[in-house]
Amino acid sequence: MTTLRSRFSTLSLSAILSAAAAAAAPASTDLARCLDAAALPRVVRVVPGVEVDGLVGAAPVYARVVQHADGVPTAVSPIGPAELPLDDVLTLASSAPASKAPVWAIEDASTQVCSPVPLSQREIDGETRVVVAAGLNYAAHAEEAGGGDVFLFPKPVEPGAPYAAVLRPEGVSLLDYEVELAFVLLEDVDLASLPSRKALLARSAFFVSNDLTDREPIIVRNAFFGPGTGFVEAKGQSGFLPAGPWMVRGTELFAALERCGGDGLGLRLEVDEGRGFEVRQDASTAAMILDPHALLVRLADEVATSGARTAMSVEREGELRHYPLAIAGRDGSLRLPAGSIVVTGTPGGIALRAPSPLGVIGRGLVNLHGPFEQFRQEQLERAAAREPGGYLEPGDRVRAQIDGLGTQIFRIEETAVPGSLDPCSANQEAPHDS
Repeated sequence: MTTLRSRFSTLSLSAILSAAAAAAAPASTDLARCLDAAALPRVVRVVPGVEVDGLVGAAPVYARVVQHADGVPTAVSPIGPAELPLDDVLTLASSAPASKAPVWAIEDASTQVCSPVPLSQREIDGETRVVVAAGLNYAAHAEEAGGGDVFLFPKPVEPGAPYAAVLRPEGVSLLDYEVELAFVLLEDVDLASLPSRKALLARSAFFVSNDLTDREPIIVRNAFFGPGTGFVEAKGQSGFLPAGPWMVRGTELFAALERCGGDGLGLRLEVDEGRGFEVRQDASTAAMILDPHALLVRLADEVATSGARTAMSVEREGELRHYPLAIAGRDGSLRLPAGSIVVTGTPGGIALRAPSPLGVIGRGLVNLHGPFEQFRQEQLERAAAREPGGYLEPGDRVRAQIDGLGTQIFRIEETAVPGSLDPCSANQEAPHDS
């Protein structure tokens, strides 16, 4: 059996807290530095590996981050087992830790840190909880993607660990990145009776996510079925939602943001193609077209108008499947169950670049292609040529961060590397009801 010391080193809580300020990595802005120094209750899920203080280490446990380096947890103090409801976990995290509370030093984040939200693929496929994502929710991204209004779609994939490798699926050449602010609901939300903005913040916790995307289905389906028809297929593949490292209740996160004098959280994504990290996305959530509450209002309107089940499909076990945007309760009400996730959209800076319509039509005529096929061929050529600022390839590293919510770092792999995949993928079941 793995020993505790091989997975965690036990440290003094007082030593950790006194050293935290000195150990914190430099931030890029005054706002980031202020949020980094804020006493936020940062909740992470970790795998201890053995039984510690009555917590069974074979399954993830919730813990409070007491030290981090550049947004990567380096020391945590356990809160309780994975069976605790998320709302209870966040409440416990807000309480002052006991002076003699154990502290574990995280020696390898890639094998010890899980997604902060325990939502499994089984729950998504069983339609007991949902992941809903927003498209075109930043003007700069809408422009680079060819224009359009904000829309919502299901992203039927479980959240993955923030430091685990991401496998590029076979046949995918146009793998794109999208850093996004996401939140998990701590209570059921009835779409016919939405909470206020203030209540929503109290009933949700926010975290970093990456809405990884295969651009090819979007281009191809756009050609045959119109805009917005390929998103579930493009974004619903296994491993396409790295999440975390930690989550913070909305009221506490945005109260800290206000105290720091900010009007939005900074989002930043960098890619290392072997020459060091280069910035691809750098924006603020203040540029969102629809804020989290407004997204729920839009979702309620869309479901009321078009129904809960999207027309967009994705193949699952040889069959086309249409996932829902909301779940019907026993009383017939449509709701987002506790534990469901909403991903709020990405800013500009993705690898995809919408072409000039006249230019792509002209080049298509020369090559005897329709405009969408011409565009697809040009994007495949960009990927093959490894153009700077282009699509993700095996060996690339991605680093994404949001002010106050930490940094995720993962590597794109062609095939699984032993010990590199999600440490919690087999341990995702946990209750969510508050």
